[in-house]
Amino acid sequence: MSKNIMLIFTPVLVIIAGFLIWRLFFYLPTSDFIKIKIADTDYKIELASSSAQKIKGLSKRESLCPKCGMLFIFGFETDLPFWMKDTLIPLDMIWLDKTGKIVDIKAATEINSSKIYQNQSPAQYVLELNINDSQKLNLKIGDIIDLSKLND
Repeated sequence: MSKNIMLIFTPVLVIIAGFLIWRLFFYLPTSDFIKIKIADTDYKIELASSSAQKIKGLSKRESLCPKCGMLFIFGFETDLPFWMKDTLIPLDMIWLDKTGKIVDIKAATEINSSKIYQNQSPAQYVLELNINDSQKLNLKIGDIIDLSKLND
């Protein structure tokens, strides 16, 4: 009798295990977007809050629309090293503390590279924009980007 039960439950367990593996490692939930003002300019920002979204980031994309970006959300302020592996477009990386204050800005121009871009002060968020957008917007360390829409 117990062999019959095992024959019935084994395929079910394999299906459940397969689903869990797919969900954890391959399924990327659709991203959320918010609209924020950066230096009086409206931007459409994709949110990367799950581990899968952060790992994928903007990799394998061939372009990023004008006035678009991605915001990586972390649970607390810390060192947040980033690299450009499999990223095909140059980006501005802007590190923000928990209040939205810019603590570092780097131009990540080495696409598809293992070069590490590192913040100099603790940050909770990293905002990626098209290359040179931070210059066009005249952003500098100490400026505030209003992230209050994250709580909506």
